[in-house]
Amino acid sequence: MTGPFSKKQVQHNREVYILQVAEELLIEKGYFDMSMDEIASRVGISKVTLYRHFKSKEDLIFSLFFRDFPDFSKDLEQITMKDLPILKKIENMTYLSLLNFLQRDSEIPLSLISLLGDLPIFLKTKEKEIEKIEQTLADYLIPVLKEGQTKGVVDVSIPPELLLKTFFGIISSYSLKNKTIENNLGKKDLAEMGTRLYMKAITASNQ
Repeated sequence: MTGPFSKKQVQHNREVYILQVAEELLIEKGYFDMSMDEIASRVGISKVTLYRHFKSKEDLIFSLFFRDFPDFSKDLEQITMKDLPILKKIENMTYLSLLNFLQRDSEIPLSLISLLGDLPIFLKTKEKEIEKIEQTLADYLIPVLKEGQTKGVVDVSIPPELLLKTFFGIISSYSLKNKTIENNLGKKDLAEMGTRLYMKAITASNQ
């Protein structure tokens, strides 16, 4: 069967709804007080069906936190492939990253980049998967930063790995929800300001 009501589409729609319900419960009760039984009940499916989609509560929450990462990763890849001046590439990647996290509808007080520090205890079992995500980001960013240093437009006195950590740090700090600042400035304004701060921090003094 194909079309809008194919089995694959039905499963996808159900998974989206499961994640939505899981997010609501996570905000409402917290990780330790929410249960797979309650998620299944609210979704209107059996627990067996729920486990067909997610093998454990840890898998479900991991999928919830990182559901947008594939699209975000593709957007970063597209920027790296464009024929742009290297500083413009870095600027675009920074702006995209900031805007991505600022525009997240989720109220969960955890961004992808903040996971680069200490993991919440309930995601400790997903450490290897998260390391792969970190490495994916590094694979996009480090070559661009190194190229900038080779061309003399990025500060060569700072190791690329530290430039990467600075990038993660600024994304993490700006991705934390601050309604007062967001209401006064707007998300695009905040993303632009954060981008300018990062570019000033990494740009070679002769630029």
